[in-house]
Amino acid sequence: MTPRTATPPPRASAIARFGPLAVILVAIALVAVLASTGREDESVRADGPSSEVGSSTSMLPITWAEADKAGTTESTAWTNGCDRETGRMSLPSNYAPPCVAPRAGVEGGATYQGVTADTIKVVAYEAADDDLSASLQSTLDPPELARETRQKLLDMYQATFETWGRKLEVVPFKGTGSDETASRADAVKVATEIKAFASIGGPGQESAYAEELASRGVVCIGCGLSIPDSKFQENAPYLWGNLQTPEQYLLNLGDYIVGRLLGRKASFAGDEATRKRDRVFGVVHFEQDPPVFGGTEEMVAERGAARGYKSVVNLTYQLVIPELGEKARALVSRLKEAKVTTVIFLGDPIMPIYLTKAATDQDYHPEWVITGTVLTDTTVFGRQYDQTQWAHAFGISSLPTRVPQDQGEAWRLHEWYYGEEPVAKKLIAVINEPIRILMLGIHMAGPHLTPETFRDGLFAYPPTGHLPTSPQLSFGDHGYFEQPDYLAVDDMVEIWWDAEAEGPDEQGNEGKGMMRYANEGKRYLPGEMPETDSDAFTEEGSVTLLPEIPEDERPPSYPPPPGSPAAAKPGG
Repeated sequence: MTPRTATPPPRASAIARFGPLAVILVAIALVAVLASTGREDESVRADGPSSEVGSSTSMLPITWAEADKAGTTESTAWTNGCDRETGRMSLPSNYAPPCVAPRAGVEGGATYQGVTADTIKVVAYEAADDDLSASLQSTLDPPELARETRQKLLDMYQATFETWGRKLEVVPFKGTGSDETASRADAVKVATEIKAFASIGGPGQESAYAEELASRGVVCIGCGLSIPDSKFQENAPYLWGNLQTPEQYLLNLGDYIVGRLLGRKASFAGDEATRKRDRVFGVVHFEQDPPVFGGTEEMVAERGAARGYKSVVNLTYQLVIPELGEKARALVSRLKEAKVTTVIFLGDPIMPIYLTKAATDQDYHPEWVITGTVLTDTTVFGRQYDQTQWAHAFGISSLPTRVPQDQGEAWRLHEWYYGEEPVAKKLIAVINEPIRILMLGIHMAGPHLTPETFRDGLFAYPPTGHLPTSPQLSFGDHGYFEQPDYLAVDDMVEIWWDAEAEGPDEQGNEGKGMMRYANEGKRYLPGEMPETDSDAFTEEGSVTLLPEIPEDERPPSYPPPPGSPAAAKPGG
């Protein structure tokens, strides 16, 4: 692999670009980062993966599924913590990893940069002070509490997943800046001075950090990117994340629009005249400078046409907040002029604040299709939009059906292992996601840890979840997507905005207006969406917030493991 050597010119800091309106974002509950607004480096590594998918499979540990197929589950020497009833590790989680056993002839030792016989060096990235995500997160949980929770989650996973005799050596790393030059320089330091195996997290507004690490062979997990799937393929096997890439969620969105909306009246629009018209689609989507989503647009146009879909206008904007008001007025004017009844929005959670206000100001009342991009599918942000408009918003989401904060996956595991609540209550879910992917990859890779065994190990993890409160997680090729999958979540749920519902948002703040999940939160994989009328705005069978996880969706129950803080407490 060949590292980049060019140093691009610096850009203005994130705070300067976003200006005083950044205060709008402090209401975020689950956000770690926003989509990148910078230009893409043109020297992206073009040689692709350093090895073919599956090339290291012979180095992976024996999994329960493999032994079960061979009829050897009883005779296999499983690692500690295996539940022989379920074939998974003894964690109260629907995502507990499979039981594993060492494969004969596969040794550990110093297998890759940052990996020794005893340790795995991992950078825990913290955003630079001028990074918008740093200021956002500090309003939710103080940095010292976020650090404590991060370390506790890492310790918990090390004690309950298989790490093959190694301990994590966690190196805190504070970013020096949020612009491209600083991000690239930070990545060089992580790769060449710290010599890390992986980085957990990265800059919130810049993709250069992750791409520079990838060019130098360092794994980057949850690096805050909103980029095309092609970037994950070009930088494989080094970039990993949680939610779907645009190309991936567009598969479900295509199923939804073609199967449930196309050729029908715009029955959810905000005025009677529009409701009587056949749907006319228009698209508004985020773009970078220079553009990076051109290939995605071409894919949508080509495949949409083959299924009878087309948009009469396809409009773009960049996320420069001081310019959003004027841009929104121009976009709405073009949508109205094109007689669009149904606006499909693919972008950040800030632009709809301006778009919906401009639509009301121009007496334009279309349907708004939510596509689940960057928290546009949350109650926190739904309350920020013009309610006259958002009362006609519906679509799909990758997020799980909501339950109280203390029943979320990360919170429950923390309480189970430590016997107490996490100190970073608002950020724990965000902190947990990249850590879970990291530890799952280490567990599944076996003793010979490299980016290739990390990849092939994650690809061997069986698709798990597909329940309203537990989205399906998988990696690799399971027939859902055309390219190998480096993002965890596969499925989506139909949602709609109930402007009259009252209850807590994702932060626990009571208010009016809530996102509803149709059909009790039923989730759909690509190709599963029924070709029937949309269930949006059908209150019967929909939910806003489940009081608890339904009994048939609850994970197995286990006592806290021996040696855990919870086990040491009275009654533990």
